[in-house]
Amino acid sequence: GKENAVGPFFRGDDADDVTAQVIESRRLMKRKLAALQAEAQAAAGAGATAGSVDMINIPSIPCFRMTRRLVGPFSLGERHMHTWFEDAVGLTGDWRKPGPVYAIPLRALIGAKNRNLAAAGRCMSSDRTVWDVTRVIPTCAVTGEAAGTAAAMAVAETTGDLQALPVKKLQEALTSQGVLLDPELVKPVAD
Repeated sequence: GKENAVGPFFRGDDADDVTAQVIESRRLMKRKLAALQAEAQAAAGAGATAGSVDMINIPSIPCFRMTRRLVGPFSLGERHMHTWFEDAVGLTGDWRKPGPVYAIPLRALIGAKNRNLAAAGRCMSSDRTVWDVTRVIPTCAVTGEAAGTAAAMAVAETTGDLQALPVKKLQEALTSQGVLLDPELVKPVAD
């Protein structure tokens, strides 16, 4: 891996880097645990028995916040904040701002070249300016429901071609499932 401002940087799409990340993270956890145990012993005083500091659980799968993203016919970016799209299939917020601020267009969930490929969450077609917005659970849930519903409908109603799916029909299905699709909701909230 390379170094960045806070430590090692590992790619999530390279097997050697994934292995190196697992080894390095275990080493860092072991060092942190030893420091916490020493701190607890020092706080208890000389000769006293300190409360134990133990590691209860460690991730079994390496976690990567960013790896790859879909290249779709449309890429969502910060410049699209408070913008309504006619092919919107969900709304999401930015955890740093009040209210829903992004409408998510179907075009950001489907592949530009692979007509039967859909992605959701951090894998959707977006740029770095909104990556923190796309990786959080609410956005993953909204885009996952939209991508899954679109895929099911594409199989049932087309030859599996997501780009041939009638957007209005998809939007009707999503709203019947409780998905909010209202252009008024993405307008800026007054302070």
